[in-house]
Amino acid sequence: MTLAERYEKGADRWALTLERLGFPAAYRFLFSKLGLTVHDKDVCDVGTGCGDFAAALFEVSGQARSLTLVDPSSTMLQKACRRLRLAGRQLRSLPVRLDELTSDKTYDLILGAHVLEHLEDPEHGLRHLLELLKPGGRLVLSVSKPHICQWFIWLRWRHRWYHEDDVCDLLRRAGFQSIEVHRFPNGVPSRCSHAYSACRVANQDPFLGQILES
Repeated sequence: MTLAERYEKGADRWALTLERLGFPAAYRFLFSKLGLTVHDKDVCDVGTGCGDFAAALFEVSGQARSLTLVDPSSTMLQKACRRLRLAGRQLRSLPVRLDELTSDKTYDLILGAHVLEHLEDPEHGLRHLLELLKPGGRLVLSVSKPHICQWFIWLRWRHRWYHEDDVCDLLRRAGFQSIEVHRFPNGVPSRCSHAYSACRVANQDPFLGQILES
């Protein structure tokens, strides 16, 4: 069974499970801390699932100029679209994987909750996200961190988890700057995940990370 098929199977219970575990509240805490302004921004939520990460942003920051929802699970994507129909003055959904997104310098803000863990080549995936950002744009991630519970989660989802230093190093190598680590305050999210924010600087060459590492 592919990852998309596993998410299709779990779509009906997904949002309720995240709510029970406290992730929506943790995401709202994160976006309150970041204080993002989105009314004039083009936003993309990659691997949106049922839209919990984006929903938390818009509950805190209000409606965006446009919102693009991306997920290979069509069932989850439909749920996210219904939930977030008022979150952007323009709403678009794309039932594709990250590597199938092709428009460069399109977004002011990209969100990705627990996406990095499923990428075969995380540095390549992050570099692709950098290319999708406009100069000066920002990436906000939530990423699984080491904890004994990850092994139980892995039995179903076959994901990875990362130490914060490794995530920061991946972001730097991909060309991101102004990297910050954000910790969730309590509960399951605090034990299982860290959040990260990083920027593509103005007039940045998307291959800067490769040059710096060569």
